[in-house]
Amino acid sequence: MKKNRLIYIILIFIFIFSGCSGKRVSQNAASTKDIGVSEGNKSLQYFKETHKENKVIKCGEGDVDGDGRKDLVVIFNVGKDKNNMVVVLDKESQYKLSNTIPAPISNQKIEFKNIDEKTPMEFIVSGSKGSSFGYGIYRLENMKIVDLFGEGMKDCC
Repeated sequence: MKKNRLIYIILIFIFIFSGCSGKRVSQNAASTKDIGVSEGNKSLQYFKETHKENKVIKCGEGDVDGDGRKDLVVIFNVGKDKNNMVVVLDKESQYKLSNTIPAPISNQKIEFKNIDEKTPMEFIVSGSKGSSFGYGIYRLENMKIVDLFGEGMKDCC
């Protein structure tokens, strides 16, 4: 356990000092059209069909289950000052949803990075709420978003 913690600390150090390289999705608060993927994205359309009452805030595409197809991480609004996150899995001709977890309120970024160089790929979500900033490193395991490591997420979600 101590070794795993040290590995995560080293990975965070590398992440911070590597210029946060990797696929990025940045937020443009002034534009509701800049959500990270095109409006015609099939996984996004599936999410919108199943969550008609929720506004999509930010999305990012990456293969988070290791099957060779791009999946979609979606941050969406569920109420005043409350956002959630879910993964829409592309399973050939059908889509499946992971569990939902709290997500940052503003300035959201979604990045995909194969931190441990094994499948599945990890994804990093960061953002803020007021003056509080946080980030989390997640992996999808058995259709569930698993929090591997993070800092300050409870204050910005």
